[in-house]
Amino acid sequence: MKRIFIVRHGKTQWNKENRLQGRYADSDLLTDDLTPYQQVAAYLDQYRFEAVFASPIKRAVHTAQLVTDNFTQPVPDLQTAAGLAELTFGDWEGKSKDELVAEQPVLFRKLSQRINTPELDAIGIENFTAARQRFAQAIRAIGDQIGPDDNALVFSHGGISQLGIKALTGNEHLLGLKNLSTSIVALRPDGAFLDVYNQTAYLRGVNLNEGNVSIM
Repeated sequence: MKRIFIVRHGKTQWNKENRLQGRYADSDLLTDDLTPYQQVAAYLDQYRFEAVFASPIKRAVHTAQLVTDNFTQPVPDLQTAAGLAELTFGDWEGKSKDELVAEQPVLFRKLSQRINTPELDAIGIENFTAARQRFAQAIRAIGDQIGPDDNALVFSHGGISQLGIKALTGNEHLLGLKNLSTSIVALRPDGAFLDVYNQTAYLRGVNLNEGNVSIM
């Protein structure tokens, strides 16, 4: 069956500072130690990929380059897909989680629970229903480009990947994704199925408290 390997981008400075980092805000990857990228590459290099895609946001593209540069096998040319971009956090882009929890606890909880409200609309937060569908559609479109037993590799973001995988698989109980985690979605004519979620066993020294900053 078709399998889509979905990797969350590497850790950025804003991830380290617990700042919301959405579609229109970007922070450079922390690259003083490239070992984690080599570790995820060693894991992924066991599989053959017929397509490689990334969100067009720099941190996802850079992650894709750092990981695939460490593959021993030939890698298809990297393509980008707008549907893989992170959620838009509007006026809250760049704000810290602690700041928002202290100043807007009720509204931040609604963001954390992915509840569409006029208050979140007013500050430019993307509609969660629309966001999960755009990601799901992007994954299905990637699946359409590969053969029935092929794999595709995708580099995206924590918030949108979590939402999109929920939409694809119907599993609404998925927790936040860690940086450089891998999730595997199997695509079949009768639907999408979750094979692996938030896999980080290949990484050394994983921060167990790390996840999506926009979730309490």
